[in-house]
Amino acid sequence: MVIGASWEQVPLLRKARDVGCDVFATNGVANPSGFELANASEIVDPRDLTQILEVAKANSVWGVTADQCDYSNYAANFVRQMLSLPSADLAGAQLTTNKHWMRVRCHQNHVVQPRFQACRTLADVQAAVDLIDYPIIVKPVDNRGSFGVRRVDDPADVEDAFLHALMNSHSREVLVEAFIEGIHLTVDGCFNSAAEHFNLGLASKKVSSGSKPIITEVMYPAEISDQQSEHVLETNSKVISALGLKRGLTHSEYILDSAGRCFLLETANRGGGVLTSGLILPAITGVDLNELLVREALGDSFEVSPLEHSRAAKLVFFIFRSGRVSTIEGIEAAAAVAGVEHLQMLIRPGDDIGPPESGAGRHGFGIFVGDDIQSVDEIHAECLSKLKIEYEEPG
Repeated sequence: MVIGASWEQVPLLRKARDVGCDVFATNGVANPSGFELANASEIVDPRDLTQILEVAKANSVWGVTADQCDYSNYAANFVRQMLSLPSADLAGAQLTTNKHWMRVRCHQNHVVQPRFQACRTLADVQAAVDLIDYPIIVKPVDNRGSFGVRRVDDPADVEDAFLHALMNSHSREVLVEAFIEGIHLTVDGCFNSAAEHFNLGLASKKVSSGSKPIITEVMYPAEISDQQSEHVLETNSKVISALGLKRGLTHSEYILDSAGRCFLLETANRGGGVLTSGLILPAITGVDLNELLVREALGDSFEVSPLEHSRAAKLVFFIFRSGRVSTIEGIEAAAAVAGVEHLQMLIRPGDDIGPPESGAGRHGFGIFVGDDIQSVDEIHAECLSKLKIEYEEPG
């Protein structure tokens, strides 16, 4: 059983079929692209644990997996534990799907983090601001994709940021955190069947400015010094140990400030979204994380043997100028460029597009893989040269 069948889970579903499994897939919304790869499927909200469990029982599943979605990963661990299936780790899922719980546990283990305060009311937020001071980040404790995340520099914007975060928080609790200036980083890792953790990839990110920060580019390897990289990877190993994680994939986000301090932003016990674990990490490290997840769900043993020298990769999110799109040309030619691992447009002719309000509002993305950063930049430039967006004239 694969919980989650959107385009992000297609590599996982394909691998499950390739290793000979009959695949039952669920998804929270209708007509996901992954259903085409399943032997059977059903629409189920991954947050509806009662229904997910009933569906698993009705279909006599004997292995459950999920990736790139916190809700699906939690549901998979819940079903595993309820049905005594292989690889259950509900404790890890609990700690990493709620940012407040994660922060508390890491604080208890002396992990460097931004100052933070969990809040349920506007008065709580205002009290937190008095302790932390501006600028602050206000975010939901349990959402993904930068939904509900705001930077606040002005007291006049506090209430709006709180309500926006609250609207996107399933538990109706928000976090207020100190804003940390620095280099945004991601560390991706995994466990082998002996519960040994491997740091597989370290990436630096570009993030848009303004009140709604959105990731625009992710670069592997990170464009920082070897000494800084070693410090970040050591920090990540400490975080994974502090949270007591033992299975599956890990995806952690940090900020490295000008003083060289590595601040934990968050950690997830799943692969990174937008095909990070499905395509990027396998392409640059040689570790097939899709097969790892399938083998783990089946209770099979497996090893993790990364390449001695990882390749380079860049995940670029497209943000085009605002307007009503009339035509999009050159997609096939751009996707055919050597080194373009994946190209996906998230807009169509007729769409009115503008600046993204969250990660989900970006206009498309490309994944580019090469031997080094220079070659990846060249692949990216060639790909973009073939894309052409035309807009309708106003009036």
